[in-house]
Amino acid sequence: MSELIATPVVKNKFWVVEDRGNKIATIQAREDGGFVYVHDDQREYFPSTRDLKQKLNIKFGSITRKHKEDIKTIYGFPVKGKIYNQVFDVQRRLPIYTKQEKSKSFYCAGFYLIKFNNIWNEYFCPKNITLQRYQYLGPFKSKDEVQNKLKEIACS
Repeated sequence: MSELIATPVVKNKFWVVEDRGNKIATIQAREDGGFVYVHDDQREYFPSTRDLKQKLNIKFGSITRKHKEDIKTIYGFPVKGKIYNQVFDVQRRLPIYTKQEKSKSFYCAGFYLIKFNNIWNEYFCPKNITLQRYQYLGPFKSKDEVQNKLKEIACS
């Protein structure tokens, strides 16, 4: 049996359980101090996390950065942090935004491949001026899309 990872969504109240990156269940804290493990349509009560760990081989993780900073989107492309002054550059097909209300520094939402010194590198939300100065591919909606494109480039 593989080790399951319980990642907190709400500190000490709600966890998502994953098996090798696939979400398979949730754990909910009860007011009486116990826990409910919900898998498929089944609910199982446990008096403590120790019992959960022993019976189901679950490791409790900590809140990751991903959960602390909500990942937002602009025109369907992911962005971390606050979003101001969002626009869509129609000619270059880029979702652009600033990180502060009065900022003049624009960033491009999503994942990109940017070519520096004849080498393609992955970037998340690069500055708009970087994309103006260098050859790039994107935007992509996920890191997986970027890596697939990078493999495609390497094979050709």
